[in-house]
Amino acid sequence: MKKVEWKKAFVRGRFLGVQSSIVRAAVPLVLAFSLVSAAAAVDPVDLYTQWPRNGNDAFASISAEQSADGFLLAASTAVTGLTWWGSYLFDPAPSAADAFSVSISADDGSGRPKVIPRVTITQAPTREFAKIFDVLGAKVYRYDLALATPVLLEGTTNWYLSVVNRFDLDDTKAVWYWLLGDAVGDNAEGDSFYRAADVDSWTRETTGNLSFSVSGDPGTQIPIPGTLLLLLCGLAGMGVMRSPAYACGDRQPDRRG
Repeated sequence: MKKVEWKKAFVRGRFLGVQSSIVRAAVPLVLAFSLVSAAAAVDPVDLYTQWPRNGNDAFASISAEQSADGFLLAASTAVTGLTWWGSYLFDPAPSAADAFSVSISADDGSGRPKVIPRVTITQAPTREFAKIFDVLGAKVYRYDLALATPVLLEGTTNWYLSVVNRFDLDDTKAVWYWLLGDAVGDNAEGDSFYRAADVDSWTRETTGNLSFSVSGDPGTQIPIPGTLLLLLCGLAGMGVMRSPAYACGDRQPDRRG
């Protein structure tokens, strides 16, 4: 349900309610790896953005009415940051604190997000006034999330981002709206998706794309610690082959009311 429609419904009373040799051999390898990693570490770049627009309407995205939108990456990427924009039914926000749940889902084969996401993140974002307003004049906020653990996503594949503020579980009057994006952005066709609960399939919404940004390190692979340790141990073993012994130890509502 768009914000204008939800506001009208609320007003009308219809609100829903190792050994040393190994160590010596491994140290240079570890140092080399550290140097390579440092050289590869770059500032995150903008990978995909649908910019917000001042005065736009917005879609509700709470536990009882969830929203999502698609994005495409040009290459396999370690996603390290997410940004989105939104507003509240009441401004200032209700007493319940934000409880964002952010998920990234693969395509289910029909051009919609899979019911079960690839990853779900409950880490709290930062929030600041974006100096723009929604269709009803409420403040729009910008939310920035620096991922504690990067998410590796394949390129040239359809992915879907869902941002849900579950604070309505603590305050039944709390509603958060995901601001619609610039109509001429990366997703100019304006398709997004919605559902009523985590177990539901997603339904396509053709009247608006949502404002968000995906950032990261294009082409950067995320080393797996266990695999890296085995590799270093193996290489270290090769460096001490003349030693006598060594071992490596040991997730359909009516959006229009």
